[in-house]
Amino acid sequence: MSDYLPPEVVTLILSRLPVESAVKCTAVCKSWYALIKDPSFISTHLQQALLSLHHNDLLLLSFVRDGRVFCRLHRDDDATFGDYKQFRPLEFGFGFFVVGTCKGLICLAMDADPTWNNIILWNPSIHKHFTLPNPDLPYSKSHDSNLGFGFDSVSNDFKVLVFLHFRRRESVVIEVWLFSLNRLSWTRHREVMSPNESMFSPWDAVFAKGVLHCPALFWDSKKGHSSHMISAFDMSTERFYVMNFPETLANDMEYEMSLVQYEESIAVVRRRRRRRRRRNRYLDDRQFELWVMKEYGVSSSWTKVFHSIDENGAFVFGPDFIIDVFGVRKKGKVLLKVRREHEEGHNLATLDLNGQQLKHHVGIININFRDTFLGNFVESLVLLDIGKKDTMGAAV
Repeated sequence: MSDYLPPEVVTLILSRLPVESAVKCTAVCKSWYALIKDPSFISTHLQQALLSLHHNDLLLLSFVRDGRVFCRLHRDDDATFGDYKQFRPLEFGFGFFVVGTCKGLICLAMDADPTWNNIILWNPSIHKHFTLPNPDLPYSKSHDSNLGFGFDSVSNDFKVLVFLHFRRRESVVIEVWLFSLNRLSWTRHREVMSPNESMFSPWDAVFAKGVLHCPALFWDSKKGHSSHMISAFDMSTERFYVMNFPETLANDMEYEMSLVQYEESIAVVRRRRRRRRRRNRYLDDRQFELWVMKEYGVSSSWTKVFHSIDENGAFVFGPDFIIDVFGVRKKGKVLLKVRREHEEGHNLATLDLNGQQLKHHVGIININFRDTFLGNFVESLVLLDIGKKDTMGAAV
């Protein structure tokens, strides 16, 4: 075919192939091998995938068990939330967790390592991974640290961030160690914050709109109280800024705050954790609210769309259910972790916010959700040029 078609036409045709077909085409001839493994082609193929009508229909469900990472894709437009594709598990060893996923890559790190010397980018679609060089962080017991992962659309670059938080004299210092997949190296950024903007380290960072969002507590030394805010890091400008909650959300310290991606914006899950006596055991009721930023970046657009307690003070789904938000599907459908009081494991259920109806997906998963991750996914060729072939585990 390439003998009769112009090179640009061949490139266009190959760039529209599914990932598995494109990888097989590397064995056709040397010129195709070089073309498909070229970084510019990999980028073009990714852009074509993102333009596809179905790329945003895939949700990745990933969990770590017995030293292996398991991943499977689900169609977001499927009412049954059934499997679309299941990847073979990857042998990484014990202690790894999923930091995040972005444009076909999954970022993993070792939980027990305070120096973050074990960070891996993995593309399960092509069975390749890349181990980041050590960041050589200055380690101190006084440091708080956490990770983030996202994509810089300006420079077309995947970035991994390590945030270090520590106090220096009268100020709080945030050091950001940033790894660029384009440069294959770490750079260090430092930002000094005043005492009335002291940020405590968050864990659940959400990447949306080219920005990494982290729920944070800010201590105002003049007023003598803390406030909930969002610490945002722009992947392109590599600068921090603050996104404010309305006063109702910002000043209530009885609630814990976590973020989830909500379509093209973000949402916050507010949890009030209480324990009450029942049948000689303690039960975590996990009362929660879901608030959505209807217009991204506009503080006044935060809107409460769900509360697990109705106006009469009763549990919406009944007193026997322990429910927590796991993620958000399309069209305002919320994916929940559901467990009855007498059950050991969790299952998934979808809450339709329009009809306030709960649909159980029995048998989808029944494991400890502590090591489980849910995120949007698109299959890509990223890492085909530099990745190392995976060590495969047995399929589940």
